This record gives sequence, C-alpha cells and structure tokens, in this order.
Amino acid sequence: MLMIYTILILVGFLSLLQLPVELYPNISFGEISIIIEVRGGIPPTEVETLVTKIVEEAVGTVSHLEEMLSISKEGESTVVLSFEPGINMDFAALEVREKFAKVKNKLPKEIEKPIIAQFKRSDVPIIIIAATSLKRTTEEIRKIVDENVKEALKRITGVADVEVAGGRERKILIEVDQRQLAAYSISLERVIATIGLNNLNLLSGEIAKDKEKYLIRAIGLYKSVDDIKRIPVSILPNGSTVRLKDVAAVLDSYLEPTGYARVNVRPVVSLYIQKESTANTIKVAGLVEKEVERLKPALPPDLNLVITSNQSDFIKKSINNLKVSLIQGAGLIMLVLSFFLVRLSKPLLILTSSLIAAMVFLPTHFLYILLICISLASIAISKVRPVLIVTSAIPISIIITFSLMLIMKLSINFMTLFGLALGVGMLVDNSIVVFENILKQNEKNITGIPAAITGTEEVWVAILAGTLTHVSVFLPMVFVGQEIKLLYGGVAWTVTFSLLISLFVAITVVPLLTSRMKFSLEDIPKGYGKVNVAGFLRKLYVAQRKGVIFFMRNRRKIFLFAAIIFLIALFLFLKIGREFLGTTEQNKFTIFIEMPTGTKLEATDAIVKKVEALVREIPEIKTFSARVEPWSSKIYVELVGLMHRKRSVAEVIDSLRSKVEKIRPAFIYFEEEQEVGTKEVILELFGYDYGVLREIAISMAPRLGTIKGFTDTKIRMREGRPELGLRVDRQRAGVFDMNVSDIADMVHAQMRGLRATLFHTESSEVETIARLDEKYRKTFKDLRKLVLTNQKDDSIYLEQVTDFKYGLGPSEIWRKNKTRMIQVSANIGRIPLSKAVDLSRAALSDLKLPEGYYYRFGGNYPTMMSTQKQIFPTLLLTVMLIYLVLASLFESYVQPLIIMLAVPLALIGVVIALYATGKSVGMGVFVGLMMLGGIVVNNSILLIDHANQLRRKNIKYLKAIIVASRDRLRPILMTTITTLLGLLPMAVSTEEGSNLWSPLAITVMGGLTSSTILTLLIVPSAYIAFEDLKVWAEKHISVFLKSKQSADVKL
Repeated sequence: MLMIYTILILVGFLSLLQLPVELYPNISFGEISIIIEVRGGIPPTEVETLVTKIVEEAVGTVSHLEEMLSISKEGESTVVLSFEPGINMDFAALEVREKFAKVKNKLPKEIEKPIIAQFKRSDVPIIIIAATSLKRTTEEIRKIVDENVKEALKRITGVADVEVAGGRERKILIEVDQRQLAAYSISLERVIATIGLNNLNLLSGEIAKDKEKYLIRAIGLYKSVDDIKRIPVSILPNGSTVRLKDVAAVLDSYLEPTGYARVNVRPVVSLYIQKESTANTIKVAGLVEKEVERLKPALPPDLNLVITSNQSDFIKKSINNLKVSLIQGAGLIMLVLSFFLVRLSKPLLILTSSLIAAMVFLPTHFLYILLICISLASIAISKVRPVLIVTSAIPISIIITFSLMLIMKLSINFMTLFGLALGVGMLVDNSIVVFENILKQNEKNITGIPAAITGTEEVWVAILAGTLTHVSVFLPMVFVGQEIKLLYGGVAWTVTFSLLISLFVAITVVPLLTSRMKFSLEDIPKGYGKVNVAGFLRKLYVAQRKGVIFFMRNRRKIFLFAAIIFLIALFLFLKIGREFLGTTEQNKFTIFIEMPTGTKLEATDAIVKKVEALVREIPEIKTFSARVEPWSSKIYVELVGLMHRKRSVAEVIDSLRSKVEKIRPAFIYFEEEQEVGTKEVILELFGYDYGVLREIAISMAPRLGTIKGFTDTKIRMREGRPELGLRVDRQRAGVFDMNVSDIADMVHAQMRGLRATLFHTESSEVETIARLDEKYRKTFKDLRKLVLTNQKDDSIYLEQVTDFKYGLGPSEIWRKNKTRMIQVSANIGRIPLSKAVDLSRAALSDLKLPEGYYYRFGGNYPTMMSTQKQIFPTLLLTVMLIYLVLASLFESYVQPLIIMLAVPLALIGVVIALYATGKSVGMGVFVGLMMLGGIVVNNSILLIDHANQLRRKNIKYLKAIIVASRDRLRPILMTTITTLLGLLPMAVSTEEGSNLWSPLAITVMGGLTSSTILTLLIVPSAYIAFEDLKVWAEKHISVFLKSKQSADVKL
C-alpha cells in the first residue's frame, strides 16, 4: 500500500513541473481584431461605409460570436470580435479569415495589408521594452529595432502584435517638383507607376546549355538610392531622357515624427508587446524575456534592451503569495494539532504558541526556513508521531492531485490554489476522525490491527457522507454556465480530487500507520501546566450539555428566534453591494492624456512633459514610460511593491489627480491596471445619428460626475475634426474626361503620397513614398492649384472641377453589434459595481431619450448579472444534491433536514464577517457560500451518525445525542479549527493579489464559525424534538389503531 502511494506521489511531483501558471483561469472572452489601414486619410464616415460595414456583414455570422465592436477613424478601421469563452480560438480565427477573404475585393484598393490577430489593441501591453543607446539617435535605434528586434518578437508563440514607438521610421522619400512635372507634361501617377515597374526580379523562363538547364531571371531590384534617381520617367520629342532626379528630390530619410517614447523622461524607442487574448501571460512573457536575451549578443554593444514593464511579475508574486498562505495554513494546522494530539513540555508549549502567531505574520523569506526547522524537529521528537500520521493526508492528497490536474488540463492559478488551500483544512478532517476513533478503541483495551479495523469501520460511513456532501457541493460548478465553469471549475476539481484522495488516505494510510505505532493514552495531552486542555474540554462539554437542555426546553422560542435571525441575515446579505470578481491592488496604473482633436504633436508633447514632471515627484515611483501621440497619449506608471509603500495606488492617484486638474487644455484621467475588467461603470448609448448621440452623452456625463465617489467621468468620443470637403462637379469633370475616383486618387497621391515600391536592403524592406514637395502642399491656395492630369495628359487645376466647403466631421465612429454607440464612463473606486449602477440609474432617471435611442450598462456588469443568475440555480442544485446524498446514506428523509440546519445557520456568520471586513458580494463570496453548504454539514453528520450508532446499541435517543455530543466535541473542534486556520493566512493577507482570495476565505471562515457554534446547540435540540414528535406520533397512532381494533371486535 505504501509503495503505491510512493509511486503516485512521484507522478504528482512530475506533473507539478508541467502545470502552467496564471493568475486567473483562462476565462477571458477570446478576441480577434481585424485592423485595416487605408492610405490617403479617408475620413471616418467613409471608412465606416466603405470598410467597416462591409467587414461587419462578412464576419458577423462567425460561429460562437458573442459581441462585435468596431471603431472607424481617419484612415483606419478596427473590428473586434468577442467570442464565447472556452471555444477553440485557432478555429475561430481560421473562420474569420475565410469570411474576410470573401469580401476583401470589395474594399478600397488603397487598403494596406489587413491585420487579423487574436488580441485587442486597447489592452495594456504585457511587456514594454525600451531600446536605449548613449551613442545613437532615436532614429538610428529605431532602424536597428525595426530590422532586428520587432519581427523576431512577433514570431514568438502567443504574441499577437508588436508596436514600436519613438524615433522616426526610415523611408525613401521622393519629393516631386510640381513645376518640373508640368514643364515635362508628366503626371505624378506616371512617376509612381514607373518607379514600381522598374523595381522587379522576374522569372522569364529557362534555357538549355549542354546537359544543364538555366533559369532566366530579369534582375531589376534597386541596389541603392542612386538607382532610383536614375530611373527614366519620360522621353521627350527630341529623344532626350527625363530621369527621376530631374523632377524630384530622392532622399534616404525619415517621415515626420508621429510620436515619441520616453522612459523616466529619457527619450527611447519602445516596443509594446500584445499577447493573444487566450494566451498564458507568464508563458508568453517568459518567451519574450528569453528572446530578448538571445537577441542582445547580435545587437551593437552600445544598444541596450531593457524590460521596463512586465505584467507577469504581478501574477507570479500573487501566485507565490497564495502558495505561502497555503504553506502557512498547513503549518498552522500541524502546530494546532500538537495541542490536541501531543503531550509537550512547557518550553515546547511556549515555542509552539509562538510559532502559531509567527506563521501568520512572519515575513515570507523566513517562512521556508521555519518550516524546515519544524519538520526536522518533528522527526526528532518521537511524540509528534500522531501529528505526522494525521497530517500525512495533506501532502499525499495535494501532490497526487497535481497529476489529476494535469490530466484535466488545469493550471496553477489562484482558483486552483485556493481549492488546495481550502482542502488543507478539510483534508485532515477524515484522518482526525479515524485516528480519534482508533484511540477510543484503546480505552476498551483493543490495540494494534483490530483497533485500526474496528475504529475505521465505525466511522467510515460518517466520513464517506461528509466527503460526498463536499463533492456534491463542488460538482455542480462543473456543469453550470460556461463562465462559472471556466472560472470556478478549477476549485471544484481540485477540492474534489484532494478530498477523495484524503478519504482513501484516512481509511488506508492512517489505520496502517496507527496500527504499527504503539500509542498510549498517556501520549494524548490532558493539559499543559496551568492550561488544562482536557479540563477545558470537559467544561465546554458541560456548557454545551446545559445549552442543549436549555434549547430543548425552549425549543419553540429558540427555533423562532433562529428563523428570525436567519431572515434578518438574508435581508442584510441582499443589501450588500455586488461586484463581479473584485479588484486587485496592482502596483501599476495608466495616465491617459486626451488633447483637443487636431492638436499638433509638439503641443501634446509639451503637456505630457508637464505630467511626467509631476509623476517624477511621486515618492513611491519605481519607473514610468510615456507614449506620446498627437491627440492621445499615455503614461504607464509602476510603483514600488505593496510592502515598501504606505499609500495605496488609489491614494497615489488621488494626490496626482488634484495636481493635473490645472493642466489645460488636456483632459487627464487615470485607470488602475486590472487583470480582469476595470474599476468603472460604463454606459453604452445606442442610436443611429452620431450628432444626437453626442448631445445625449454630453447631458449624461455631468449627472454621473455629481455622484459621490465617482471620478474621471468621461465621454469616450472625440470631438469632431475640422475638415475641408471637396465636392466634385461631375459635369465639369466629365468635360475633362475625369471622374470622382480619378480626382480623389490624384489629390491623395499629391497631398499624402503613395507607396511607389519597396526598397530592399539586406535585413529589411523600406517603403518608398512619392508625393509633392512640401512647398506645393502647405496652404489652401496650394490645394486649389493642384495639377490634375487625365488619360490624354491634359492638365487642369483642382479648383476647375471641385467646390470647397469647410465643415466638422466625427473623428471616430464606434459601433457595437452593427449599431452606432458612444460610451460614457466613470471611475467608481471602492464602490461596489451593483451600487454604482443603482446610483447611475437614479442620476439618469429623469433623462428623456428620443425615440430609437437607449442606453445600457456595459463592462463587467452584464457578465456579473449573467453569472449571478447562474449561481442561484447552482446553489439550489447544491442543496438538493446534499439532501439526496444524506438521505441515501442515512436511509431517512427527515434526518438530512436536521443535518442541513447547519446551512442557514452559516449565513449568519457570513453576513457578520462581510460587514465587519467591508467586503462586497462577488463571485468569490458566492462560491464561498456553495463551499459552506458541504463544509458545515460535516459537524452535523458526525453528531447524528454517532447518535444513530448508540441507538442501535439500545441507548435512548436523549442520552444518545448527549453522549454523541460529548464524544464528537473534540473531533468537531479539531476539524473546525484546522479548516479555519488553513484559511486564516489568506483571510488576513495584504500582499499582492490578496483581494482576489480574501473574500472567499472570509466567507467560509465566518459561516463555519457561526454554524459550528450553533450546530452544537440547535442540531441536538432539533434531533430531540424530531424524536419526541416521532414518539408522540407513534403513541397516538398506536392508540388510534387499538381503538379501531376494539371497535371492529364489538362489531
């Protein structure tokens, strides 16, 4: 038997090394983005019509599509597809590409190569890398990064996109002189076409020579900029050649800057790494880190690649903190069990007491040393063998569970670790009950193997019932809605696996070891010095007996009082604010700096530098990275660790907000970085006219801004951008043999430029952009005098065929599920999401919307509501399963109801705990309630099962329940205390990520405490009341039957 467990433990260790690590289970909605850039600066309204709507119609029928969001802005269309959780995203991406391919030919010819990737561009990058050099300009650094780093990182599995900011992109610029073109009667379009047609390598056939065949290749790729300059673009009537250098300046240069990047105010070139929506953050970040190290030797020695931000750091810290809490819980359980199972000397008693306090509050780096010392001491002291036997269930069950987790394709995340941490407290329950009962046999002078067999046989039904009730609680999580299944399925599986394994350990390993080791009742402590443990238990038993008798005599009043208290607790529970997953205290936040539409890059940069100066003054600052763009910029801020600062992220933001409010004309707001969701309430306003939507949004925002606790109220819509419309007179254009498309293309080519070809270098491809020289495209007068050329090379001015009109057009258009939308949002800080929604509804109650316009709450709110709707049927199913399991095991329909009285009693403690700690009701609390359903009935099972055993020995029910209360008081206290102490480190933790698991731990601890106390009093009273009722019923039925028989005899 021990050899089998040894093999299973070895397999468990090997499985642990292969389990992936992440913060949350992979619950994110798979997302695919389709990003299409359109050359020529097409305005948003045309992008919406010519690109976005066509793409939406094509991909809107993809299987398992949950939601579709699109953003149309100048020269760019982005369509984001969100899928149902849990589907295969590779197949989804393949279907999206197939649908898109069918309509690609319907899109304008000016589109760049579309990007179809599994990510959302608005997501915070998982890694930011800064490329720096003391010897090179940012342009030189960017050239190296573009050629050697960017593509290498994009090839990494799980990386969706790599954006580069800072420096200027290298381009071959062809600045055409309009006067020279006119002088030689050459159009810009011909110049662009000629450049492209002369930059080709073509396979032209093959030719045989002797016994070999040779491929014929026409080699024409440009080898230098001088090759481009010497291209002939026209032949004059006198036979002379007009070359490109005669009509244009050809420059190996850089485009105008489109943005800047800085780290700690130092100019750099930054790379922003986006992962695929369903990829593992830690795994992808690890691969990126390895690739960066691999690339460093191939780069110039003076160029440094530094990772300035890494999302996986927080995840790894959070998981490590939870692991520490798990180990602390296990250590606490071992130490507390020593009070009950080991006779310690007074010095060891003092040491043990000190260790119990230290286990919760000791710094992490000392914890492992302490546990090693405890283990060595445990081996050295023979008297701790009872503790080792009982707690052997913990490592055996957990390690074997790892192999089952690998089979079920689970990961190491805060949910599965919490399941194991919760199991730590419950894993020893079965072993405690079996061990205690084996020792009871020693009191009857039964020892060795017979004691082990008899002691196990007497309690195996009770521990089986307890284990099955636990399992019946967690199994519904695996079969309910997809969101709950993906999020909490890991808890269900890990707890189920570990509990079932602990059951086998309790009925095999514990009896085996106990039978081989001789124990005397003298080894079991009766007291320590002045602390008389046995005397304390006797006093507690006497108090409990008096309480049971008092409750029995006043059971009607007590049951009524308990029912009233339960209803009050239920009412208060429903009043507590609700949220989805809760928020995490990460060390990072982002500052968004929004400038008026049309602001020049230099003006935005000046504002960003002012904000950077304020950020630099934050005492808790670790590093910050700025990404500057013309209208919208971001500063990614990272603070020192939670243990090294006194202020929270929210407090740092509040102090910074008061300072940046004075900076105008920028609108500056903040967002704390969250692994899932945001600390925002988001309203989505729908309608067909963007102008009307804008007016409604403007009236909504101030109402939200007046709500106490709301900050950074904003409309996620840019103000319209001034635009100059060119209305083509078709009749006049027809006279010159031109149409609207020809005119638009020629204006586009001259003002914005077109890519004529790609200039190939040894390591990269450089775009060649042809356009008019800047001096011909600076003013409105220059625009009017643009020269247009028809197919016959006849030239006219633009003003001859167009009318000009100034206007104001939208800078971007949002659509959700094919309907135009504007978002209004506000930061809600510590306000629960449900309360924030209620406050928002109240503030907007008198707002009248035009017909056809409506709003709804977005963000985490729809997901929260749908999952909570699934939770209530799950809770009902859990209760039904517990009842059915108990009814089958106890062969009674009534006794399970008595046992399950512990469930409503648990809610009283839950409410007290939540109000005392200020926690909201999130998914963690709901899952805690489901867990309590299986945990709290365990104590009742021990009482009722033992009472039934005594009654089978012809002991009256009153005496049976009182004796059962005495006999089971010690194991009930031990199992309850071990479960509570197993969760205590998680409940009181303030480390990174603790907000994720502390509500769950607090819920279980509060409910278990109240339920245990009340179970010891109310369940025996209910048992006696039921038996009294049963005796009364049997007596009256007997009298009735006898009287009926007498009547029959007389007849």
